[in-house]
Amino acid sequence: MSLMVAVSACFMALSFALLTTLALRHAVLGRRDQHTADAERRMRPLAIGLMEDGDPVPDLSQADQRALATVMGRYSRKVSGGTSERIGGYFREGGGLAAELEGMRSRRAWRRAAAAYALGDMACPEVVPMLAAALEDRNDEVRAAAVRSLGRLRDPTVTETLVESLVAHRVPRGMAGAALLQLGSDAVPELRRIAAHEDAAVRQVAMTVLGLVGDSGDADVALVALRDPAADVRAAAARALARIGTGSAEPALREALGDPEHFVRAHAARALGAIGAYTAVPRLVEIARTDRFKPARAAAQAVAAIDPETLVAEAAGPDAGAHLHEAADLALI
Repeated sequence: MSLMVAVSACFMALSFALLTTLALRHAVLGRRDQHTADAERRMRPLAIGLMEDGDPVPDLSQADQRALATVMGRYSRKVSGGTSERIGGYFREGGGLAAELEGMRSRRAWRRAAAAYALGDMACPEVVPMLAAALEDRNDEVRAAAVRSLGRLRDPTVTETLVESLVAHRVPRGMAGAALLQLGSDAVPELRRIAAHEDAAVRQVAMTVLGLVGDSGDADVALVALRDPAADVRAAAARALARIGTGSAEPALREALGDPEHFVRAHAARALGAIGAYTAVPRLVEIARTDRFKPARAAAQAVAAIDPETLVAEAAGPDAGAHLHEAADLALI
């Protein structure tokens, strides 16, 4: 009995110690977050003055310079040209850049991650090679911070590196995708080039992003990819054409309705609906009646987008099938 009491007492002591440790950690992190918020609040007027009027900034500690960089980073999408040069000049001359570059060489992963994060907000394009190299860091938090900062700096020369890191799962997919989108139309030439990459997964990502940041002038690359040996690349090409395609893409998309992979057929049907391919309606109706679930449903929805009157007429037929009926019902809502 006494042994059970002793064991219970030990468990209670361990539980108390654990709860105390968690409480202390929560308090420490809370104070740290409050300190960071206070620093950023103090830096906001300095950041606005530097960006808008080029006002001189007093000497700041390394922690305050990092807080200033964070505040400036929130406005990074709205600044360019002379404003970016002023921001970069401040951190070069004020020592903030040098301190974070030194941090990138630290043996401590948290310090490298903090430095990689801060460098993205300092508007110093010369750090891009070091951040790109950090995508190979052994620590996942460092790699994540590096990819975030590369997106902030918007240097299109790192497009292929970002795509390859995403494909290799070295960086979080969402963060890499966000970084690629931040590069925007500046990345289009690189995306067009790597759309012919030897790795099918790289081609797929390149085509996906091109469909988001490109325009109708890039449809030629998607039309080539629509005949790619890899089905995932063909599907990405069809998705891209749904956004950037024009009427000239209709013949290739109609051909893709016969693709051996059902998900490619589904994306081709959606793309035909998106570009308003009227002459494809009979083929889409056929697919809506006879194909597998995804392509059949996509084809019915495409008919609804292109020609609602034909949809209603076809849905009234005896062999219309569930997908045409569903699309017709939705069209009447």
